[in-house]
Amino acid sequence: MIELEEANQRILDALGSIGTETLALSDAATRVLVADISSPISLPAFDNSAMDGYAVRSVDAITGSRLRIIGEVPAGTVFEKEISKGEGVRVFTGSPIPAGANAVVMQEDTHADKETIEITDGVKPFEHIRLRGEDIKQGEVIGHAGEMVTSGRVALLGACGMTEVSVYRRPVIGLIATGDELKEPGAKLGPGEIFESNRLSLARLVEQTGAVPRIFPLVSDTLASTIEALEVAFSECDAVVTSGGVSVGEHDYVKEALERLGGSLDFWKVRIKPGKPFVYGQFDGKPLFGVPGNPVSAFVTFLTLVRPAIMKMTGATDTSLPSHPAKLVAPLVNRGDRRHFMRVYIDNGGSAHPVGLQASHALGSLGKANGLIDVPPETTLPEGVVLQVIRWSM
Repeated sequence: MIELEEANQRILDALGSIGTETLALSDAATRVLVADISSPISLPAFDNSAMDGYAVRSVDAITGSRLRIIGEVPAGTVFEKEISKGEGVRVFTGSPIPAGANAVVMQEDTHADKETIEITDGVKPFEHIRLRGEDIKQGEVIGHAGEMVTSGRVALLGACGMTEVSVYRRPVIGLIATGDELKEPGAKLGPGEIFESNRLSLARLVEQTGAVPRIFPLVSDTLASTIEALEVAFSECDAVVTSGGVSVGEHDYVKEALERLGGSLDFWKVRIKPGKPFVYGQFDGKPLFGVPGNPVSAFVTFLTLVRPAIMKMTGATDTSLPSHPAKLVAPLVNRGDRRHFMRVYIDNGGSAHPVGLQASHALGSLGKANGLIDVPPETTLPEGVVLQVIRWSM
C-alpha cells in the first residue's frame, strides 16, 4: 500500500498528452493550448471613451465653464478635426477620442443645448478615457501553453482577432462497471440487485476535465467477460476506468484480466479512505484506472487519482482540483489509520458543513456535498477551524 502522493506521481510520470489539432476558436472551449499565444494588437486598439458624454480639453472643462459643441463621434467612426480651446465633441462609450482632447466629461455632469454644454462637474486629465494598450499590449502573451481555453479566454482571444488556436486533442475515456448484481437504471430489480450509477457520475467528472467519456455495457463477474470488455474498451479509447472488481474477492477479475491481456500492473492499494483498493496499470501504452465499486470510493479515487491523470493527458500543466479555505461548523473525526476524504457542503458564506454518514456506500451525503476535507489519521478537526476544502462543484 502506497501513499496518495506517491501514487499520483507514479501515474503522472508515466503519462503525457495524446496529440494536437488546430480548431476554430468557437470550438476550442475547455481545450488546452499547445503553445503560448501573443496578441497581434493592443487592447484597447485606440484611445476611446469610457462614457457617454463629451470629449474635451481638461483645462477647459472646469465647473461652470461653457464649451461649444463642434460635432459628434459615434462608435466605429473617427472625428477628422482637432479640438481647440473652448470646444467639445459629443462621444459615446467606445468612441475614438478626437485629437486635442484629453478627457471625457459625462453627460450627467453637463447641461446641454444644441450648440453648447455647461460643465457642472469638472474633469481631470485622462478621466473617463480608456488608453490604448492599457489592458493588453501588442505582443503580450494572452494564453500560455498548458492553460485551458476558458470562456473568459475565448472572449480575450476573440477580441484580439484570433480565429483559430492549436490545442491538445481530447482523450477518450472508457467507463466500465463490473458486477453480477448491477442493473441499468430503469430495469426491474431482482433479489440482491442494485442500480449501477458509477459510470454516470464519473462521466460527468470526465467531461469537466475536457475529455470525452464513453460508457460501455455492464460486465458480468467472469474473467472471460472482463478480458473481453477491457480489450474492446482499450481498442476504442485512450484510457479505461473500471469500477468494481479490484479488491481481493473471488469475483474480482480486473487485475487478472489486465495481466492476461498482456498489460502491466503498477500498484493496487493506496493509503486513503474511502478507496484503498485502487488499480493502476497499462495496456499497449494506455492507462487503466480501476476504482472501487462502492460509489463514494469510486468518486473520491477518481477525483484524487484519475482526474489529475486525465488532466495531464489533455495537456494541462495544472492538474490539481480547485480548493479554498473554509470554516468548519461542526467537528470531523477520523479514528482510522488512513487519511479520510470527508464530504462537506460549502455554503455561500464559506462555511463547511459535514453532510452526514461518511461510509463508502453512502450516496445520500455525496448528493448533498460539494467539497472534500482531507482529515489525517486519528485526528479530530474541531468546530471553528479554518482549513482547505477540495472542490469539484462550485
